[in-house]
Amino acid sequence: MTNTAPVRPRSRRHPLIAPLAAIAVLAVLGAACSSGDDAGAGSGSPTTTTSLPKSVPPVDGGPDDAAFEGAGPFDVGLTELSLPDRKVAVWYPAAKGAAEGRRPATYSQLDALPPSLAAAAPSLLPADVPITALTTTMTDTFAEAPPSTDGPFPLVLFSHGFGSYRLDASTLLRGIASWGFVVAAPEHIERDRAALVTNQVQRAPEKDVQVLVATIPLVVGAGGVLQGLTAGEKVAAVGHSAGGRAALSALSEPQVDVAVGWAAAGRADVPAPPKPSMNIAAKVDVLVPIEEIRSTYAGLLPPKRLVVIDGAGHNSFTDLCLSVRNGTDLVGIAKRVGFNLPDNLARGATDGCESTAIDTKVGWQITQNFTVAELRQSLGLDDSGTGLGQGVTKQFPVPIEYVQDLK
Repeated sequence: MTNTAPVRPRSRRHPLIAPLAAIAVLAVLGAACSSGDDAGAGSGSPTTTTSLPKSVPPVDGGPDDAAFEGAGPFDVGLTELSLPDRKVAVWYPAAKGAAEGRRPATYSQLDALPPSLAAAAPSLLPADVPITALTTTMTDTFAEAPPSTDGPFPLVLFSHGFGSYRLDASTLLRGIASWGFVVAAPEHIERDRAALVTNQVQRAPEKDVQVLVATIPLVVGAGGVLQGLTAGEKVAAVGHSAGGRAALSALSEPQVDVAVGWAAAGRADVPAPPKPSMNIAAKVDVLVPIEEIRSTYAGLLPPKRLVVIDGAGHNSFTDLCLSVRNGTDLVGIAKRVGFNLPDNLARGATDGCESTAIDTKVGWQITQNFTVAELRQSLGLDDSGTGLGQGVTKQFPVPIEYVQDLK
């Protein structure tokens, strides 16, 4: 979602054209992929829940219903916390009517860059592309909105991908929060977009897990709109790509009860604990091929589930594809200003965003339904099995492979 504004002439010659090209490649390809160093529940006979915790809204439907594909019953607020060395974005259930009179939160693709490069970028854009074209509006998400009084809510830790940014999956994270979860996404400064464009990447997958664990007391003990909002005894980890590896690796931490990987780039080479997990894979992923996902899944212990979405690619889990299809992504802009990307990089940059790929919103609906259903089931919030039956795959317009190994 972008805004438009009057444009002004801009020079196409600039000493930072090479950095723009680097930004373009890394902001899209890096946001999606993991490097070689970063490279994947519940009862088998669901019963009906008679009572749910106050913070968990009941839903109509059974195991074969895609009950969680859309927005949940809560409006969503967005706030920001800080660990000593990094920022943490937090989506949370907001009070009823919290959106009234508020404008949705936004972020720019440039926010993930070092300040010097972000400042130079406007002069490098084509004349007909205003800087506002790089702004994403986070639909139905409101900064510092009053919190819901129905908490405390379970905590979901989110780990973004290699070369990505803590807000890049805002649509799905907002969707999860709307179903009654506090979702915290720390910035992985060791491998985020700023680290890539400044050549300061640190290969330390174990640090990813440490950061996720450190985020737990930060959010649980936070004041302001998060005061008393988070139940620290119910914790899940979710992640994309290299972040999927971090989420699945975090299963070994005693604080983490369940993990969900989106195109997860493997798992730490340690014995897997018998905790619930789910892998959601993109069948035509060129960056983390389906064979790698199957290998990761095979190494996990039951209860576990595998979801393979036909037509989806690596970037199908993030906000990126909407920008690609609107022509406002940095790779597309770099091409317009005359930078020739290698074919393999260009392909990876748009993986899952091509016109032949799955509709972006359908991919989000599938991912959100299975993720929310898994979290509710595995955290003991709802034992009805809603959204986790084999028949749920028939509720979507694309083929879905669904495997469950619960014992």
